[in-house]
Amino acid sequence: EHLGGMMRYGIPGFRTPRDVLDAEIQRILDLGVETRMKCRVGTDVSLDEIRREFDAVFLGMGAQAGRALPIQDGVAPNVVTATAFLRAFNDGRLQHVGKRVVVVGGGDTSIDVATVARRLGHIEHAKATDFEQAIGGQLAHDVASVSAKQGCDVTLTSVFAIDKMQANKHEIEQAQAEGIAIRGGLAPVSVVKDASGRAVALRVARCEAKFVGGRLEIKNVEGTEEDIPADLIVSAIGQAVDFTGLEEFDSGKGNVAADRNYQLP
Repeated sequence: EHLGGMMRYGIPGFRTPRDVLDAEIQRILDLGVETRMKCRVGTDVSLDEIRREFDAVFLGMGAQAGRALPIQDGVAPNVVTATAFLRAFNDGRLQHVGKRVVVVGGGDTSIDVATVARRLGHIEHAKATDFEQAIGGQLAHDVASVSAKQGCDVTLTSVFAIDKMQANKHEIEQAQAEGIAIRGGLAPVSVVKDASGRAVALRVARCEAKFVGGRLEIKNVEGTEEDIPADLIVSAIGQAVDFTGLEEFDSGKGNVAADRNYQLP
């Protein structure tokens, strides 16, 4: 609906002021760039049509699909990805969250999720499914209810020790200053659910994590499992490209299969 991509829908407005973003976009449009909004390649127009109409095509889809937790029983209505969470917030649909939020990650995106959740807070007598439906795009929270918001407890877990996390140091310090509990050296093991199938806690274990040959290796320490209570669990462990309509470019690894010169066949 609006230009801006992840700058608009993925990054909170308190980090990228919308007036600045809009001005930058307008500067580009003023150069004579034509845009076609609400136009999905593969549905509204085929890639073959685009190739016939233009001399060159640049793919700049961005990584707008979140990665789910790769753990046992990781699917539940109140277990969501960071991209879904942040889009619901940036769209204005999400006005409050649960009383206890657990974010799994360690990078800058997980810090964004944690700080947004902390600032949103919770409504004492709200329905447990309200924030799930808002994130899923099924409803929008009543802004009038915001006046009744209370604080919420936010815990951010990372497989790395806090001093080894991938998020910027000043972001980590700011999150801690806002009251967010950051726990390093913990790996998610499973999602604990109640009889209705909703998540009530994230089971984690102490771990040792390191990159070997560019790949992340995580070794859990047996007998160190514990449950972190949660009303909402957000997976902020990375993002991937949404290849709907562009499946021919899918490398199978969540990115575009380009050559060393960033070109495609």
